[in-house]
Amino acid sequence: MTDDEYIPSLEKGLAVIELFSAANPEWTLSQIARELQLTPGSTRRILRTLEVLGYATAIDGRFRLTARVMNLGFAYLSSQPFAMTAAPLLRELATKLSITCSIVILDEREVVYVARATYRQFEPYYVHVGARLPAYATAPGKILLAALSKDDLEKRLRGWSLEAFTPNTASTLKELRAQIDQARAQGWAINEQELFLGQRSIAVPVIMAGAQPAALVGAAAVSKISMRGLIDDLLPSLQAAAEELQQIALVHL
Repeated sequence: MTDDEYIPSLEKGLAVIELFSAANPEWTLSQIARELQLTPGSTRRILRTLEVLGYATAIDGRFRLTARVMNLGFAYLSSQPFAMTAAPLLRELATKLSITCSIVILDEREVVYVARATYRQFEPYYVHVGARLPAYATAPGKILLAALSKDDLEKRLRGWSLEAFTPNTASTLKELRAQIDQARAQGWAINEQELFLGQRSIAVPVIMAGAQPAALVGAAAVSKISMRGLIDDLLPSLQAAAEELQQIALVHL
């Protein structure tokens, strides 16, 4: 390519990142070099740079991406084009189920709301786009924490002081770990009045290219839906909507 402003090394670095997938989560240096037709020296420099920046880690010569790579998708997920494209689906879901729907991402120990829709103009527990909430006290936070590697999760949990917002909030790391393990095992997470009394919610993962950079959450007042209703009535619709969001994201990548 004859373009003075083009950076070949950046192209190679991105190609290395894109090589990793759910089917191939680990690669050796020689495998990467052979797969991408790079020199061993160039491959070594790229992998070392990814290690220093925190995007990759190596154990016994086998490289894996870290959860920090998910940050590369955060800017896209929170960008206006994606929010605008996803908005009709969120509105349709919110109106159909009489709930508030949001797309949420994880940023360190907080969740960030990047898109939302509600079935009514006024609600007692208003959370605006851009709002940040402690991940441990939310349904999307638990499902997003459950997607982290064991090492990265332990780094997040270490020294985390859990404030009790309500009597239902997890107050110890042991309790939080149990909730995260449950979310990982079942593929969804529930929040039973842990952040706001009078509100319960359920969240499912939004999968993109084998990674889980976002979650879809549906919330409603306890007077409107039971715990059983979250699972029987909301969960299937949220899971179907998450699949549709995945397709929307792929079209706009």
